[in-house]
Amino acid sequence: MAKQKETTFGEQVDEDLKKAFAPRIVIFNIQQKTKAGDPDRIICIKGKFLALELKTDDGHIDNLQLAKLVKIMHAGGLAFKTTPKTWPRILKHLIDYF
Repeated sequence: MAKQKETTFGEQVDEDLKKAFAPRIVIFNIQQKTKAGDPDRIICIKGKFLALELKTDDGHIDNLQLAKLVKIMHAGGLAFKTTPKTWPRILKHLIDYF
């Protein structure tokens, strides 16, 4: 069975982040079946909290997912919805930020 596009994209995101921030990164891959609306990745980079919602280029974020990302930002964390098209720009932003 072929992997879903979002799964393949998630693996690439994990690889890119580990390459950029090892050893000062931990990534938790959240199984979407566990709790509705939780971000796909919960990450700590150099002591800072980051949440990522991963979508395919034609995928859309739902209202609950968006609300949770906004709550994370209001609490002082970083939160992004990203797609394969936007990921290079977001990764560069993270590298510059950290």
